[in-house]
Amino acid sequence: MAETSEVLFPKTSDKPRLSGYDYYEKLFMGDHFTAFNIAIDNNKDFNKAYAKIRYVKANFAGLISKVIADMLFSEPIKLKVESEEQQNWLDSFVQENKLNQILYESALSNSYLGDILFKLRIGKRMAGDEDSSIILSNLPPSIYFPKINLSNIDEDPEVKELCWIIDFIDKDNKPKKYLRKEIHLPKKIVNELWRMEGDKVVEKVPFSEIGDTTTKPFEDTKINRQLVVHIPNWKTVSRFWGISDFYDLDTLFFAINNRISKIDNILDKHSDPLLVVPTGILDEKGKVKKGSLGVVEVQDANDGKPEYVVWDASLENAFNEIDKMVELLMMTSEISPDILGMGKGQSDSGRALKYKMLRTIAKTARKRLYYDNAIKEIIYRSMMLAKAWGLKAGGVAFSGEPVIPEIVWADGIPADETELIENENARIDGGTETIEDAIMKIDGVDRDTAVEKAKKIKDEKAIEMPTNGFDMKNNPFNQVKDLKKKAEKQGGK
Repeated sequence: MAETSEVLFPKTSDKPRLSGYDYYEKLFMGDHFTAFNIAIDNNKDFNKAYAKIRYVKANFAGLISKVIADMLFSEPIKLKVESEEQQNWLDSFVQENKLNQILYESALSNSYLGDILFKLRIGKRMAGDEDSSIILSNLPPSIYFPKINLSNIDEDPEVKELCWIIDFIDKDNKPKKYLRKEIHLPKKIVNELWRMEGDKVVEKVPFSEIGDTTTKPFEDTKINRQLVVHIPNWKTVSRFWGISDFYDLDTLFFAINNRISKIDNILDKHSDPLLVVPTGILDEKGKVKKGSLGVVEVQDANDGKPEYVVWDASLENAFNEIDKMVELLMMTSEISPDILGMGKGQSDSGRALKYKMLRTIAKTARKRLYYDNAIKEIIYRSMMLAKAWGLKAGGVAFSGEPVIPEIVWADGIPADETELIENENARIDGGTETIEDAIMKIDGVDRDTAVEKAKKIKDEKAIEMPTNGFDMKNNPFNQVKDLKKKAEKQGGK
C-alpha cells in the first residue's frame, strides 16, 4: 500500500525563511526595485510613485558581500596534519575539489543569505572516470529542512532533509509535480519521491515514475556522521538559522537609491527647459502642438521676449544627505572606507591600515569562527569516507586514522613587505625566531623549502668575499713596512 501524506511543502513555518533568501538574493544581484516591491507586498503607492521615474540603484549590497568574501578567502587557507602521508592526501583532496574556490563562493552566498551548506558525496567526478572519489560541493539553504531540537538549537540535527521540487512531463504529455527528499542520517541516506498536488505532498511513489532507475531507496555511508554540514553566517543563542549581512541595512539601501533616483530624474527633467513666449504667437487651433515644442504661453512674458524656464536645483543638500547615508551604511555594515580606497588621508604602514580597518577585521573574524569549525568537520568526515571506502584523492591513497586538521588563516589584507621584513629581522636579531620561520612568513613557503633556502643563505655567507679597495698584498704602504722589518732584522744580526 502506498504511503500517503497531506503535508504542505513548504510548511508555513518555513515560508518566512525561504522568502527572506529570495529577497536578500535580489538585493545582492542588484534587482532592488523588485526586492523592495516584494518587501512591501506589491504596494500600489510604491508602483505609482516609481512608475513615472527611472529607478537608479547603487548596489552597496553586492559590494558588502564581496568585501567580506575577499577578506575571508581571497588568500587561500592552509590545512596541515602531522602525518606526511595524510598531508599528501589532504593536499590532493584540496586540489581535486577546488576547495579554495568552493570556500570563496560559499562565503559570498553566506553573506547575503545568512546560511550555506557543504555536502559530501561519493561518485565519479567526470563521466569518463573509472574510479569514484569524494566530491565536495556547496548547496543553497533553501533546500535544507533539518529536524531541529528546540530544547538545544546548537545541537547538530540527527535528521537532515534536503528537499526540492521536480517538474516532470509524463508519457501522456501531462505536467506533474514531485517532491524529492534526500534524508541524511548517521550511517545512511534515505531517498524518497512524493507526488504533489499544488502545495500538498500527497503520495510516496517509486523513482521509476519519473524514469529514474539508478537512485536507491537506501545508501550506506559506512560512517556515523551525516554528509551535510550547515554553516550560519552568524547567529544568536535563540536562533538555529543564520542572519544575513543585509538584515538591518535594507532601509538604507532603499533611501540611498531613492535619493539618487530623484536627483537623476530631476536633472534630466530640467536639462530640457520649456520656452516661454508672449500671448498670440502660438495657434490655439492645433496647427502647432505646444507639448511637442515644450512651449508655454503666458501674459506679458518678459516684455514680449521669449525665454526658457529654468530652475535652480540647489541639490547640495541632497548630495550631502547621500554622503551622510553612505557614511551610516559603512558604519552599520562594519565596512571600513579604507578597504575601498575611500578613506581620508593615507596609511603610513600596514599596521596603521589594520587599525583603520579594525571593525571590518573583527567582522571577518566573527565569520571565521563558524567556517573554522565547519571546514575541520568536512575534512574529518572526508577522511572517514576515504578510510571506510578505500578512496583515493588525486591518485593518493589515505592511510592511518582520520584526524582534525590545523587551519592557518590569512587576514585578507595585502602584506606590507617592507614592514614584515623589518619585523622578522628584528625577531631574528632578538633571538625569538629562526631564519627558517622568517622565510616561511615572508615568502609564504613550506618548511622544507624554507630550510633549503636558509641553508643556501648560510653557505653563501660562508664564502670569503674579495675585499673592496687596495689589494692588501700589493699595497705600497704594507711594502714599506715589510722593508723596515727586514732592515731591523739585518741590523740586529
